[in-house]
Amino acid sequence: MMILWDWNGTLVADVPHVVAMNNLVLEQFGYRHTSEVEYRAKFRHPVHEYYYDLGVTAEDFPKIAKFWNKAYVDGFACVPLAPGVADAVRRFHDAGFRQAIISASQVDQLRAQVEHFPQLRGMFDPVLGLDNQLAVSKVQLAVDFLAREGIDPAECVFIGDTTHDAETAAAIGCRCYLVAGGHQEESVLHTAQNATVVDSISAVLDALGV
Repeated sequence: MMILWDWNGTLVADVPHVVAMNNLVLEQFGYRHTSEVEYRAKFRHPVHEYYYDLGVTAEDFPKIAKFWNKAYVDGFACVPLAPGVADAVRRFHDAGFRQAIISASQVDQLRAQVEHFPQLRGMFDPVLGLDNQLAVSKVQLAVDFLAREGIDPAECVFIGDTTHDAETAAAIGCRCYLVAGGHQEESVLHTAQNATVVDSISAVLDALGV
């Protein structure tokens, strides 16, 4: 069995940090602040559409993405693992499951962030991300990975926190669990097709009998 993990909002509880960095950068460019409630209600992929909802122009978005990315990375030390993550990855590992991270984050920064947590070292093979800062989509990453490795999608489970994770799972044809409390509010998660919404990562362990 292969467990495919999302990173932001699933393995790490980074929503407060994301919103703080949003407000820092939005203010620099003359845009209004947002709140965690508004963020979780409006956030989606591709990420630029969320910023457009806040009034950011297409001209400003690449500049905002660059400034935001630096601020996020510089302040990442304050971000904790999500509740239950350390126990879950260890239990999957000990049960013989293979685990990978598939994220829309920039890959070199993502791998450095994973190394920040000793509990996660050696748990994931591989850690996959994008080659840019624009966080467009990770669907092709997932499709290419399974094809390259010859992995049967029926033997995979995707664990995430957004409807984009459900879209990624659907694209590769695997089961999907969406954990509430991440980057999208629970009511949004329930709009996802072919995904099971749970209130904790421990619920996924229970569902898979680990």
